[in-house]
Amino acid sequence: MPSRYGKLISGATINRKRALISNAMKWAMRWGYIEKNPVTGTEGFKENKRDRYITEEEFKAIKNVAKSIPEAVHLSDIVDALYYTAQRSGRIFDLRWSQIHLDERKIIIEGNSQTKKVPDEIWINQPFFELLSRLKAKMFLQKVVGPYVFQKRDGKQYKSVKRAWSNCCRKAGIIDARIHDIRHKAITDMARKGNSLQEIGKAVGHTQPSTTLRYTHLRAEDTKGGLESLGEK
Repeated sequence: MPSRYGKLISGATINRKRALISNAMKWAMRWGYIEKNPVTGTEGFKENKRDRYITEEEFKAIKNVAKSIPEAVHLSDIVDALYYTAQRSGRIFDLRWSQIHLDERKIIIEGNSQTKKVPDEIWINQPFFELLSRLKAKMFLQKVVGPYVFQKRDGKQYKSVKRAWSNCCRKAGIIDARIHDIRHKAITDMARKGNSLQEIGKAVGHTQPSTTLRYTHLRAEDTKGGLESLGEK
């Protein structure tokens, strides 16, 4: 569906906005402002699954290019953080050192809401532990003052890395890769490692297994174990 600016809006985006409006109407009913939720009974739009999966080779290529460009050197650590946490980019940009507990290997998530379900705490795996330890040591040596884990030299947080991402993808010869695809990659890789939809959903904040499944891009090889077991009967 086209917006007033002429750009196409995906069915998934419309459905998310529809859910947000519906939730607001529910509160309006509870508070006595309206008697009926006007969204109830309206049909949602069909959501097309995005099939783009960033391969390991592409992932490494983007990071290598980023490390070679001074204005994009921060991108490598940020994309690793996105991958190792499987969180949305906004949550990583907002990440503060006060939320990081390296001794307990956990991150305390702040600002949970009813519209965006995320775990209260997430585990810090070994590669991310090493990344955070390096950044913390670097800040201490350079006497950088600022609350954010990923911040500019002036202490301000990054709001977006889309420009750096786009430039690095172009220089690496990678087409049709979005920063949000890193979350798809993380979820898919967890599924390929044998984690259940329920386990993955808890890590990334999905309330429905169907949502997790929509993010997952499995190959024919990933179906081999289950289907081969049928043949072994």
